[in-house]
Amino acid sequence: MDDFKIGQLTKELVAIELKKMVDPCAAAAELVKKTLAVALKSAPTDDAGRLNLIVDACKGGITGLLLAEQSLSRGAVLMVEAVAELSTEFNLDPAEAMKAALRGISDVHRFARADQLQEIRHEIETRFMGAGEAFSEVLEESRRKTAAGKPA
Repeated sequence: MDDFKIGQLTKELVAIELKKMVDPCAAAAELVKKTLAVALKSAPTDDAGRLNLIVDACKGGITGLLLAEQSLSRGAVLMVEAVAELSTEFNLDPAEAMKAALRGISDVHRFARADQLQEIRHEIETRFMGAGEAFSEVLEESRRKTAAGKPA
């Protein structure tokens, strides 16, 4: 399982599928949900490993949206919703699952413009009260890691 890169797989699937879809953001979120559900079924039961899968899947999904020049904010909201649904199905702490999704989404800071990141924050806050602040926190953490040369 260590060689399996869910983020890379998700990114490639999203980029390919988005070019064919009427609603690319919904398609991206659905692909994230499907790939993550498969990965979680075969994942070890420790929460840290499962949360890392969420980070990777959301990172791949948001990067796919960026590459396809789609709405990052809409895609981010739909991905968080998908993760929330899966957290119930796989008995994960919903707050921790959401934070893991936000961590993955925040990785896009390396490529996105400041206004795109602000729009993501705003849309997440509009849909999930308090999640905009959580996104800002994980975004800052991701920026610090990137600046220090560590993987986000």
